[in-house]
Amino acid sequence: MHNIEADTSLLNALKAQTKKSKDLYRPQLFRLSKNEDRHKLNQLLLETKQLQVFDTIKEQVFELLKCLKPLITFMPKTELENLVAERLGKSEEYGVWVYYPWSNKLVHLLDEEEFAIVRTNRNKHKITAEEQQVLSSKKIGVIGLSVGQSVSLTLAMERGFGELRIADFDELDLSNINRIRTGAHNIGLKKTVIVAREIAEIDPFLKVVCYDEGITEDNIVNFLTDNGKLDLLIDECDSFDIKINARKIAKNLRIPVLMEGSDRGTIDIERFDLDSQRPILHGMVEHLDMDKFKDLKTFDEKVPYITAVTGFETLSPRMKASAVELMSSISTWPQLASAVTFGGGVSADLSRKILLNSLKISGRFFLDLDELICDAPPLPSVKKADPEKQALTTQDIELFIRENNISESNELAKNLTETELNDLVEAVKRAPSGGNNQPWRLHYQDKKLHLFLDESTALAYLDPQFVSSYTSIGCAIENLLLAAAVKKLKVQWLLTPQLAPKHLAVFQFFDGIEASEEELLLAQQIPLRHTNRKSPQRAEIEDNELTYLKKLVAETDGANLTFVKDLTQLKNLAQIATATDLFRIFIPEAHEDFITKEMRWTIEQANQTQDGIGIHTLDLNNNDQLGIQLLRDRRMIDFLEKINGGGAFARLLTQQFMSSSAIGLISLPGHQVSSWIQGGIAAQKMWLGATALGLQIHPVNVPLLFFYKNSVEKSLTLTENQKLYLTAAEKELNTIFEKPENQTAVFMFRVFRASASPERTIRKSNNKIFSIGRA
Repeated sequence: MHNIEADTSLLNALKAQTKKSKDLYRPQLFRLSKNEDRHKLNQLLLETKQLQVFDTIKEQVFELLKCLKPLITFMPKTELENLVAERLGKSEEYGVWVYYPWSNKLVHLLDEEEFAIVRTNRNKHKITAEEQQVLSSKKIGVIGLSVGQSVSLTLAMERGFGELRIADFDELDLSNINRIRTGAHNIGLKKTVIVAREIAEIDPFLKVVCYDEGITEDNIVNFLTDNGKLDLLIDECDSFDIKINARKIAKNLRIPVLMEGSDRGTIDIERFDLDSQRPILHGMVEHLDMDKFKDLKTFDEKVPYITAVTGFETLSPRMKASAVELMSSISTWPQLASAVTFGGGVSADLSRKILLNSLKISGRFFLDLDELICDAPPLPSVKKADPEKQALTTQDIELFIRENNISESNELAKNLTETELNDLVEAVKRAPSGGNNQPWRLHYQDKKLHLFLDESTALAYLDPQFVSSYTSIGCAIENLLLAAAVKKLKVQWLLTPQLAPKHLAVFQFFDGIEASEEELLLAQQIPLRHTNRKSPQRAEIEDNELTYLKKLVAETDGANLTFVKDLTQLKNLAQIATATDLFRIFIPEAHEDFITKEMRWTIEQANQTQDGIGIHTLDLNNNDQLGIQLLRDRRMIDFLEKINGGGAFARLLTQQFMSSSAIGLISLPGHQVSSWIQGGIAAQKMWLGATALGLQIHPVNVPLLFFYKNSVEKSLTLTENQKLYLTAAEKELNTIFEKPENQTAVFMFRVFRASASPERTIRKSNNKIFSIGRA
């Protein structure tokens, strides 16, 4: 009967024996010309079971002779054999026997001097004998043994150092083998041990010093200086505080630093040995207090430091997509064996040139194979120009006004002063608009204030038939009417949808009214109202507050406001919003609008254009702000779509929706121009009322605009599956809000309690949106 217990006992004994040898990485050398070594080897042979012996000394001597005298290869075979035999003498005493205890192998090799001659023979004359001699005196330190393993092994193969110090605190995981060249039997071994063993198996005479605990504040100076100062530091570690601290000390010691990023073949060279005043990492981190980094707790706190060191703007599209997907569909930064191996070769090459002082340059460089070797890009498509539309003339406007007499008598209308006009324009300017495009244009002439739509500003992928801009125009009208009421101005006004999209409304003003309490209250909120995108802890809103907001909306004929507070419904709405936001990112035209027309990526850019949404106004943490920044790379977006990515955006939107007290939807009958404008009037009145209650509002209209676009545009650049999804999602949203079929959804928003946003979107100066003509 088979004894399972005996098998288990034997297996445990073998595992215990293996564990004892886990830290061994130095081979034992025996020179049999020495009696002591001969005795030790005999003991080894007696005590070691299943020892594998490899003796190819004759072949090695033959290679040695060829290296010393290349022409001997043309000698007769017998003469060559005699030369080898003469050189060998007592063959077992020739050279050195090397025992590798971790693999139980005994190898007969040439001794160091002859071994080095043969090992480096094929380096000539890429590396001269003199250069090889110089390199054999150099000390190199490698921190981090993923890319660092490839660098170390390549340096060893070229014999590019005399001493190598390697540092890594980590042990090998199964997932590491995608890029670290080693066997699965090494899982659980220290990475330093694995590298040192491989180098010993390549060349047992090379000196390798292991720092198994990695680099710390306590040992960094020792790593750089023990047994003589390093001639080169190669940094491949993941710890950003160690990266900076190591450079600070290396700079003081005038040790050059080399780093390879394994993404886009990124190379950093810092020749502190030639320029002791050179800023570390090319000055990219000078604005940060790196001493604080080690005390930071969250990834979000670390983001500004990480981005400064890595240069996120210059990452490859796939690495940017991976950054977006981090902790969503992947748990750590990706690396490929091909990139790591490539980086190891490049780093070893540069290391040699730096140590031989044949390369003196410093800087950040890219050896991006995707850019150096790639297919030619497709030729850009040329859009055919639309036939020129007939311009709207002053006569058209005057004729329309006469046919739709808006005042009892033009003579009774008030001629507004410049101050009154500027106050009204200021109120208009503070209205919200999609992407903060501010599509309104105002012209005052002959006692009439004309409101126009700037089509060039309004043209956007998610402004189908200008419906989003019409909603913004409605918001501007509400502000104008409130500002006029505060000034005790009676307003007679007329929408001009027949002249849309150019001319949209005309206003005349008369003396003699008092503003109502409601108008005064709402008008006071105009400078305070703003979009708030925060995700606070969810708090309930009183029913009477929601009733008040519904009442304000109902003051616009036909307008209806519905709120949803159920958490399951909020989650369903978040899923719809996420899907349509991803459509917006993935569709090239929509993405182009978002990147160039809507977003402003620096405060300077926002101040220059005086429109768009500054990234600093989005109420985002560092991590989410970084994710938004990465969206600028179209190639990254294409790859993100390919892998069905975007989980980070789903997380952000879900967080926003689920932190909302409620989601509201304003709808009106029909979908004419006037419907969207009236919807804007109702939305702005509601928004100002919410501001008065201390509530925050965040419009989430992207789903509604996609629904409308899907229903009216035959050439919508979506797949059939995406179109079907939009149809189903619209039906689901209508069901959630119990929206009547004859109503058009014009404005959806989050409502919640939170502190005000500290940053606000910029507004255009008056001369860009307002003009005064002759009477």
